[in-house]
Amino acid sequence: MELRLEKRYEQLVQSHLHSAHQLAAGIKTLLNKDVAFNQTQAAWRFLNNERCTLEELSKPLLKAAHEPSKQECETYVLIPHDWSHLSYNGHQKSKKDIYNTFKKCRGYDLQSSLLISDLHGGPLALGAMNIKTKDETFSSYNPTLSNNLTHLEELSKRIDWLESQNFTKQLVHIVDREGDSVAFLRSLKDRNWLIRSKENHKAHDGVSHKKLKEIAKTLSFTQAREIQYKGFPATQQIAETQISIIRPARPTHKNSEGKRVSPIKGNPVKTRLVISRIVDNTGKELAMWYLLTNLSATPSATIALWYYWRWSIESYFKLIKSAGMQIESWQQTTGIAVARRLLISSMACVCVWRISHATGEKAGELRQMLVRLSGRQMKWKKEFTCNALFAGLSSLLSLIELLEHYDIDEIKSIIPSVYGDNGLM
Repeated sequence: MELRLEKRYEQLVQSHLHSAHQLAAGIKTLLNKDVAFNQTQAAWRFLNNERCTLEELSKPLLKAAHEPSKQECETYVLIPHDWSHLSYNGHQKSKKDIYNTFKKCRGYDLQSSLLISDLHGGPLALGAMNIKTKDETFSSYNPTLSNNLTHLEELSKRIDWLESQNFTKQLVHIVDREGDSVAFLRSLKDRNWLIRSKENHKAHDGVSHKKLKEIAKTLSFTQAREIQYKGFPATQQIAETQISIIRPARPTHKNSEGKRVSPIKGNPVKTRLVISRIVDNTGKELAMWYLLTNLSATPSATIALWYYWRWSIESYFKLIKSAGMQIESWQQTTGIAVARRLLISSMACVCVWRISHATGEKAGELRQMLVRLSGRQMKWKKEFTCNALFAGLSSLLSLIELLEHYDIDEIKSIIPSVYGDNGLM
């Protein structure tokens, strides 16, 4: 990317370092010599510039992922993959490339891979992203990605690409229950994976072929840790066994005659079944996870913890939606423009995540300062939220810019000139 566009990219990232409101989800104007209209025009030109490819805009994110993974990851880099609907039901006149992504939801399908630490579970950077529109899929890693791929077919390609990026630590791919497909498991081959399974899917436990929930009844659970479940104290119990998945794959594709493709047999998938059970103080079961993984040496309690950390990608979706960026209120009229802006805003997320992960006395002081500048109230014993850091960072950067353009004595003289010596009060 040419130098002029690089400078504009940096300005746009800074413009996204704030917590937006649903009714004011546009790009924030920076306090510099350019008037607001000029900055708006410059942002529009950037987001609609064909030379600003998604591959170029994803390079800073990849660099941001490589650097902290060396210090903040011990053995593995965890990568939860997930999908989220971007709803633009009120934008049907302006956005011509939206479609019915889910029931009555018209918009785009967002497909994301987030890199997180195996030490603390915090997000490091966005690894890859696609936005699927009515006619095209705009991808940060493959400009010619087909629009007809299923979620898991596309995810297999995304995983292959991430594995080719030469991270210093091994990758562990984490997928929710949508990944519980035997065809998908067979496609992973030599990859490290952790996938939540469905309780009614069958497997062979060495004795017979039965449902996973029936296998769970034959296992002995041990206490792993005390946790908080929906705000209340609870206990996590763990059990594990070896199983083989031998069922045939059942593709959803249809053949040339319009009929569903016949089931496809394949080699058994040998895997660990790690079951995480959450119970309250009376022993009542609150939740049960059936986790499949090919990681043989990692303790089962750690496997369950890593899956719990998968929630970081849900928090990322919340941050770009209602709790920060307000992406579903963006006024860009095409999927490619939304995709470009999303990669820019994801870099702003990286800036805030680094503040949240930083250690040391000064890092704590900075977080405390940002929370105070945000004006947000924190829950008891909760130091900060990323949304509060966004809001506080916006105020801090505006303050720094203000002091660069105005003398402190000049600022102090403005209010008395209007309100008198008593000031605002």
